[in-house]
Amino acid sequence: MRSVRGIARFAARYRRGPLALVVSGVYVLLVVAARVVVEVGMRQPEDQGLSAVMLILVTLPLSWLVMMIPSEAVPAGISLFLLTAAGFVQAWFLWWILRGPRVDAPPAREG
Repeated sequence: MRSVRGIARFAARYRRGPLALVVSGVYVLLVVAARVVVEVGMRQPEDQGLSAVMLILVTLPLSWLVMMIPSEAVPAGISLFLLTAAGFVQAWFLWWILRGPRVDAPPAREG
């Protein structure tokens, strides 16, 4: 597992790497928080399944693809896993788009 300093060094290799790391990291935290709220809501007796709407909204637009899968084909737990995975894929995509081109390292000095 990488240390925080190692991740920051990795992000600094790209023009906007630190910004991309923050944006995608905050998005991952938002997806995880929405999943926790859904899991807690599903265990409440008065929940009618509307807490999953938050996870669907957070993971838009890929959640549309997950929602196209027929509900009879996939159990509820698997569809929640797929929605969470869609959020992680979108976080990676945010990192990939926002990081920009790789910054070339300066040449090593001799002597």
